[in-house]
Amino acid sequence: MDIDRVRRLLAQNKVTLRFIDHAVIEARKDGLTAEDLEEAATHGEIIEDYGTRALLLSYTKDDRLRYHIVLDYVPGADEVAVVTAYVPDAREWEANWKKRRRKKRR
Repeated sequence: MDIDRVRRLLAQNKVTLRFIDHAVIEARKDGLTAEDLEEAATHGEIIEDYGTRALLLSYTKDDRLRYHIVLDYVPGADEVAVVTAYVPDAREWEANWKKRRRKKRR
């Protein structure tokens, strides 16, 4: 995902930012707000790139709670979508919240 291009399009109001219902539900479960999701979309760090989707890391402004969002944008579309949002589980992520822990083989 070309995050710089996506952010320019958002800033220029050439695309809209949409929250998929699933993202809103999951965000609320973790105490995240629409402002948090927008902040991640506009300033979060890409930690995994899937082409038209990307996983971003961000932190809430007040208490610096770390969280991830998945952002989706198909070039030429008129919207950018936040597909999901969640607070990552420390058992699944390295201490920097940017890399998944390797699953132990049994």
